Amino acid sequence: MYIQKLSASLFSATTLLTGTTLAVLVSSTTLSLVFGNSAQAQGLPYGPDTCRQGYVWREAVPNDHVCVTPQTRSQAAIDNSQVANRIQPGGGLYGPFTCRQGYVWRKAVPNDYVCVTPETRSQAAIDNSQANNRRVSSGVIIDYGTQLNPVHD
Repeated sequence: MYIQKLSASLFSATTLLTGTTLAVLVSSTTLSLVFGNSAQAQGLPYGPDTCRQGYVWREAVPNDHVCVTPQTRSQAAIDNSQVANRIQPGGGLYGPFTCRQGYVWRKAVPNDYVCVTPETRSQAAIDNSQANNRRVSSGVIIDYGTQLNPVHD
């Protein structure tokens, strides 16, 4: 059954699968097609954010569902409990959340100003970059990389 046809100047894509959602992500160098079935996500224990075995939600902030190791989650909880001890009293150059020397903002999410070691911030960036790989897949991601070839009808 024909569901939907998406077109742009560089490509044309057609979905032919009933019950499947197609998302087309385009940048100047990358075309990614993401096929997902909402029924599959509903069958997962924690919905579409269900982590693969061995991973848990980081929960650095409420609703932070990036999948990390249990050790990383524990470190996020410890870091959150130390907020008052790691902020420069009276603020500083970067405002009221300026970190004491030796600490930087974690930035697990854009507005995360918890002060952590530089290594912990690097780990948060790595974890964010691996987020899609650590979730139970509810669909298929096809990444065509850097070459976009037009498809003609």
